[in-house]
This record gives sequence, C-alpha cells and structure tokens, in this order.
Amino acid sequence: MNSWWSRLLAAAAFLLIPAAASAQVAEADAAWNQGRYGAAREAYLRALTQDPASVRASYRLGVLAAWDGNLDSALTYLAQARVADPDDPDVRVMQAQVLSWAGRYPEAIAKWDSLIALYPDRLDGLVGKARTLSWDGEEQAADSLYRVVLERDPMNGDALVGTAQLAYWDGRTGEAIAGYERALSYRPNDASARSGLAQVYLAAGRQLDAQAEADSAVAIAPANREAVRVQTSVGRTVQSAADLTLGWSDDSDDNVMWWQVISATTPLSNRVRGFGSVGAFEGSSTPAVTAARGTAEWGATYTQDRWQLTGAFGVQGLWPDAGVARSVLTGRLGATYRFQPAVAVGVSYAHFPFAETAYLIGAGIDIDAVDATVDATLGAGLSLSAGGGAGWYSDGNQRGSAVLAVTKQVPRHFFVGGLARMVWYAETEPGYFSPDRFTVVEARGGYARVGEDWETRLSAGAGVQQITSSGSWEFEGHIEGRAAWWFSRWNRLEAFAGVSNSAYLSATGAYRWGTAGLVLRLGL
Repeated sequence: MNSWWSRLLAAAAFLLIPAAASAQVAEADAAWNQGRYGAAREAYLRALTQDPASVRASYRLGVLAAWDGNLDSALTYLAQARVADPDDPDVRVMQAQVLSWAGRYPEAIAKWDSLIALYPDRLDGLVGKARTLSWDGEEQAADSLYRVVLERDPMNGDALVGTAQLAYWDGRTGEAIAGYERALSYRPNDASARSGLAQVYLAAGRQLDAQAEADSAVAIAPANREAVRVQTSVGRTVQSAADLTLGWSDDSDDNVMWWQVISATTPLSNRVRGFGSVGAFEGSSTPAVTAARGTAEWGATYTQDRWQLTGAFGVQGLWPDAGVARSVLTGRLGATYRFQPAVAVGVSYAHFPFAETAYLIGAGIDIDAVDATVDATLGAGLSLSAGGGAGWYSDGNQRGSAVLAVTKQVPRHFFVGGLARMVWYAETEPGYFSPDRFTVVEARGGYARVGEDWETRLSAGAGVQQITSSGSWEFEGHIEGRAAWWFSRWNRLEAFAGVSNSAYLSATGAYRWGTAGLVLRLGL
C-alpha cells in the first residue's frame, strides 16, 4: 500500500513541477515584456529551481547576466540552456555574442560558423560573425561579410550599422554618417545606430548634433548600456565645463614652480567650441630668485569633417622680485588636415614668453615657434607620429627639433613603442638649456584604460641620451601616471604625477625633474 502511494506521489510531482515551472516562466516572460527585468530575473530563477532543464529560464538569465556585464555567469547559464536543447538557434546566437563581448574571438567565430552551417538562412549569424571579426581587427573580412548580408537584404539595419562603424573607424566620417542615417531611415528607433551616429558627429565637430543623437539613443533604450555609455562620453566632451588645476614641479637645479589655473570650455555653435583660462604661477630658483607669472587666454576651435582650426590670444604678466615687470601679448594658431583616413598633418605657430623658471621670468626672453606634425595609422593598433619645428628667441638664439614615435596597442589595455628626439640650438646660453645638439632614444610602454566612472594611464620609458654632440651617452628614463574618477555624471577629480631624468624636460637641463598635481572638473 505504501509503495503504491509513493509511486502515485512521485508521478504527481513529476507532473506538477514542470507545470509550476511553466507558470513561473510565463510570469517571468510577462515581466520581461513590461521591462521589469529585476522581477523577470527572480521569476526565471524560481523556474530554474523547479525545472533545471528549462531552456527559456536559462537563456533569459544568461541574457540578463550579459546585459549586466557578468559575462562568465552569462556563459554558464547559456551552456546550461545548450545542454537542455543543443540546437536552439537563439541560444547559439547569444552564446556566440557573449563570447565576442568577452573578447574570446576565436571561440566566438567558431560558434558563429557552427550556427551559419546549421541555419544558413539566418542573417544574424553572418552579422554576428562580421561584428566579431571587426572587433578582432579583421576589418576587411568584416566589411566583406556585411556586404554579403546587404546583397541578400539591402535594408538590414545591423549590417548597415556595421559598415558605418567600420567607415568611422577608418576615418571616413562622411560615409559613416550616410550609413547610419540610412539605417535609421529603416529603423528610426535603433539605439545602436543613434549612439554610433553620435560618436561620428562628435568626431566631425558637430557637437550639438552629437549630444542630440546620444540623448535620443538613451531615450529609446534606457537600459542599453552602450547607449548610456555613449551618451555619457559625448556629454563629457560636449558639456560646458570648468577645470581647476593645482600643480607643482621642481628639478635638481632647485627650480620650483607652483601653479593654479582655472580654465573653461563651452560649445558656441555646432562646429565651434570656445575656451578660456586664467592662471597664476609662482616660482623660485637658486640663488635666491623668486618670481610670479599671470596668464589669461581666450580662443576657439572650429571643426570640419577633414580639418580643424584653433586660434587663441592672451596676455601674460611677468613679475620678477628683482628686475623689470612686463606684460607680453601671446597668440597661437594651429590647423590639422586629414587628407586620408589614416593620415593627418598639422601645423602651428605660437608667440609666448620663455618663462619656465623664476630666473627666466625676469630674463625678458620671448619665443616665436613653428611646428609641423604627421600622424599615421599603419595597421590595427599601430600608429606613427613624426614632427619637426623651429623656434626664434628674442635674445638672438634659434632652436630646431625633430621627433619620431611609434606606438602599438597590445591586448589587455597595454601599449608599447619607441621614440627618438633631437633638439639643437644655434648658440649655447648659460641661462637655459640650449645644447648644440641633444639626442634621446628610448623604448616606451604603458597601460591605459577607461571605465564607466574612472580612467587610468601609466606610462614609462627607458633609453639613452646624449646631452651635447661631443658628450657621452648616458641612461635616460621617466615614469608618469594619471588617474581620474568621475564622481558624478559630469564632474571629475584627477591626479597626476611624473618623474624623469631627461635633460630635455627641464628648462635648465637638470638631471632630475618631477611634477604632480590635481585637476577638478565641474560640468556647467
């Protein structure tokens, strides 16, 4: 009798548990459709407890974990769903997508290939593989795959967004804007297209348009992490802001300088951004020289799709404790032109007093400087910068300079590279560093990462320097770091510090130079 009742109860449980799990899944689906994702998660968890083989519960919990950035948990849930139903295409798509988000590109591409082989008519498999290839630096292969999708479906919004993103990465801003706008003509409420368009507008100098598109993306998809990230990033760039900088530097020749600078930037129109600053500098030099310097500057930057023009003017007051106080009008003008997506050139001119130390504040020397630069992208994560310049000093001296640097981005936010620099002067003057020729060659490396509310950068270099053309080669090195914390949407606190024995960094050629400071940014 007891055995009969036990079998009956077991059978009832076998029938009731899946029914209860199905009810929980239905409740969770309703919450999901209403955008109540927290309630959906709780209901899916209850369903999974009652029926561990529930594909729907495992799949949706994987999606929610991925949206929250918990990629390892997402993959665990999705693997559980795959065990329960190995052929479910939606589970396969999400699993491949999360592997892509996790940077596990070879595994993701293998999953995409498997999906494409089983379901050749599903275009989301081709789009997903193309997107993963683009993230892995295979931009040409990604573009070809997107074109295959567009041949089969010319109105495929995901493929249009993908090709527009590739154009943006390649510096083809006009083509990128056209691609995003075409995607939006088919899908006006596509948050990814609007957030991508916001980034391109920002790069093209259309600041107010960038802000409007970023805000629209978040209005369409408030829970979309990428849309929120782009809105925040664009807002931090476009938003009017004021910076308060407190800094200090010294060198082994006993030159000490303290400074306080208040600067502000604001958009004046869609392509014009204005800026201004006022600052106070106080310093001392050996033997017993003290001086102060005040600065004020106003200017604007105008940006077009291929070029950018910056102009500024100001005044500096120089007040040595011993000597004649004076005021100097300052000015600078710079232009940058990108004549190919991967190559940009720039030229600049500036007039300013040579007042880097307390002694030089009273020395009465001004500089007119002209510089030219070339920046090129040589491949995925590989960039080259080169430049040269000349300076004419009011004491009759002249300066020439040349620099070449190569940087390569490597996995996990690291970068490596090298630099060579040469500076030479017509005359050697006792009051400031002016060798007949200074040369430095160094290897460089570092780490840089930007998070949602913090940014960090640490870099260092080591090499050799020759301080005069007849001097011996000696060790040269430096290390500097910068960390910033966004303590609200628009406000940031940043700290920086660095130390070097490069003679070039000190106005007097000292064998040690260091600096540190704080920057407080307040959105206006």
